[in-house]
Amino acid sequence: MQMTESLNNYGKVLYELNISPESAAGARELLEKVPQVSEVLSSPVVSLAAKQSVVDRIFPREIHNFMKILCRYHKAGEAQEIFKAYQEYYNEKNNILNATLSYVVLPTEEQLTGIKRFLCRQYHVKDVAFQLQEEKDLVGGFTLRVGDQEIDYSLKGKINALQQKLDLEVN
Repeated sequence: MQMTESLNNYGKVLYELNISPESAAGARELLEKVPQVSEVLSSPVVSLAAKQSVVDRIFPREIHNFMKILCRYHKAGEAQEIFKAYQEYYNEKNNILNATLSYVVLPTEEQLTGIKRFLCRQYHVKDVAFQLQEEKDLVGGFTLRVGDQEIDYSLKGKINALQQKLDLEVN
């Protein structure tokens, strides 16, 4: 719990520094696609000066100081989670809903637009930021998760509901 709170606090600081979502997303994507960067920045055998040099060479300029602070306080290994916390906080402050869409077949742009319109009306927000994840065991359809709520439009969910109803009728 305390670890998550700490990461959320770093995410809020990043937001308060007026770092653009594009720079934060770019840094997060870099760390995801090139895991060696995270390894170097969090390694206890690499000097702080060497880490700062790496930061200067590969990260967006507006994020240099923040990344150097993460290196100094041995938090660089958690940077991806911090950038995720930043994005969630940014979305919250800008009336953008965070939602996870689990699917069997990737929805078309038209379907995503319809789902987004539904969620905007349902939650009274101006936009939706989707985290998309493939989940073959849904059999068909999709599920939407917003906070601790789940909306289940999956075939697996319908089968489970039918099974429960049949179990109740038998007993």
